[in-house]
Amino acid sequence: MKHTLLTIIFAIFSLAGSAQSSRKVPYDSISNKKSELRIGLRYTSDYYFMGRSDSAAAPYLTPSLAYYHKSGFFIRSSLSYLTNKDQGRIDMIAFTGGYDYYGEKFALGASLTEYLFSDESYVVQAEMSTYINAYAGYDFDAFMLFADASLGVSDGTDLFVGLDISRMFFLLRNKLTILPSFTMNLGSQKYYDQYYQYRSPQSGFGKGSGKGKNGQQPPQPTYDVYLTESDKFQILDYEAGLQVTYRLHNVRFFVSGTWMFPVNPGTIIVNDIPQPETLQNGFYWSTGVRVSLKGQ
Repeated sequence: MKHTLLTIIFAIFSLAGSAQSSRKVPYDSISNKKSELRIGLRYTSDYYFMGRSDSAAAPYLTPSLAYYHKSGFFIRSSLSYLTNKDQGRIDMIAFTGGYDYYGEKFALGASLTEYLFSDESYVVQAEMSTYINAYAGYDFDAFMLFADASLGVSDGTDLFVGLDISRMFFLLRNKLTILPSFTMNLGSQKYYDQYYQYRSPQSGFGKGSGKGKNGQQPPQPTYDVYLTESDKFQILDYEAGLQVTYRLHNVRFFVSGTWMFPVNPGTIIVNDIPQPETLQNGFYWSTGVRVSLKGQ
């Protein structure tokens, strides 16, 4: 049963290294028998966080390097290159350190991630600098249930809570796995208010023309924009995901799709004029490969 738990954790979160909404568990796991060096490459068609995204797509090509010690401690780094034709650039760098514990039917862990976003980045999470996460999961045989709590630090601090239920199906002598999942995310949106102020099209920025508040030049938005009730804790979105993973010796290939259903739109104030936020259902897909080099 422990093997199943570890495999499910990998399959759910192998696409989550770049902080998409499915963020709860570090994107991979370790057997606690050997330390591993892991090299990965992933392409993601768009960037979502809590069901929200900019009006312009942000496709990323992300190489990553991670070391997982057999004790459960790990460090990971990734670099996300924005592949839009007219805006090719390194848009985000992430550094993560943490600890994972896996029992026969139970898993828990904690991690801290530091983000470095380009001043021109227009993804909705771009004003967030630090992300602290703790999670727990249990294997009920018929399904896996995960819960997590996180803090996101921008100008203010947001609290997030997530619940995820999933079921793993094994084929081809356990080399092929298929994982459907359903996720509910709750939280506040101070980071999103910062996005509207410094990165969004409503502020006169967006689509790479903005300057984050930490940029070399102070932001000078065309309009005075902010999101009301950004400190309100509420359900932010529901997500349905499907991932297929194929294992060939020490190499794993995966492809996945995630459907986002955002809820509870806010009110945007533009030059003292309130405008209801327009939320749209979203979808992104991801594919990648990861190589594991086992040590002692």
